[in-house]
Amino acid sequence: MVSVERTEAADDFSRLVALVEETGERVTLTEDDQVVGVLIPAAELAALEYWAQRHHGRPIPLPNAAEERPPGPAEHGPYMQYVHMDGGCMTFTRGRMVVAELRPADWFDWLEQQAVYGRQGYMSPEQSAAFAEFLARQPPVGEQ
Repeated sequence: MVSVERTEAADDFSRLVALVEETGERVTLTEDDQVVGVLIPAAELAALEYWAQRHHGRPIPLPNAAEERPPGPAEHGPYMQYVHMDGGCMTFTRGRMVVAELRPADWFDWLEQQAVYGRQGYMSPEQSAAFAEFLARQPPVGEQ
C-alpha cells in the first residue's frame, strides 16, 4: 500500500488515482505521520459497503454535511473529481466510470470493521440448512 502526504496529493490527484486504477491497491493520505484518508478502488469500496450493509441491516450512515457546499467538479488529468457534501469524501471518474473514492480514515476503518462482521455472519441458504441440521443432531447442553 502506498502512503502519500496529504499536501503532496492535494495538487495532483491524477497520479494517485491512476495508480489506484492500474494496481487496484489503496493509497493512504497522511498528515504528520497519521493516516487521515484512504483512496480506494471503487469496486473494493462497493464490496465493503455491500458486506457492511449485511451486518447493519440498513443503509450505511454518511459523514455529516459540511457548512458550505463544495465547489463544482475539478479536472485532474483524465479524471474528474467530485467533492461530496461533507467536504472530506471525493469521487473520481474517468469518462462515465467511477474509478476511485477518497474517504476519511476513521470512517473507512469503521466500514471495514462492519464489512468483516457482515461477511462472518453470512451463510448461504445451503450452509444455513446444513448448520441447522448439525445443531439438531447435537445433544442438549446438560446431557453429555
